[in-house]
Amino acid sequence: MLGRGTGQAADLAVPPDADELIAYGPLLSDTDAAWLGTAALVRAPNPDTARAILTPHRYADIEVHNWQFGGRRS
Repeated sequence: MLGRGTGQAADLAVPPDADELIAYGPLLSDTDAAWLGTAALVRAPNPDTARAILTPHRYADIEVHNWQFGGRRS
């Protein structure tokens, strides 16, 4: 999920209900000086539930992809 380019980081703290959270963290620039977005790998029953762990208005777009251990599915 890429940020809106405001330079202000969002969703830096791990969500409180992290039972289905597999991986979570900031996406930083090559120099680690700027926050670009957030990566989240979460087990969720549907895309809307997966999107809900992030603050929607802080991102240019929130992409959700089907994924399973061993790789991404088309």
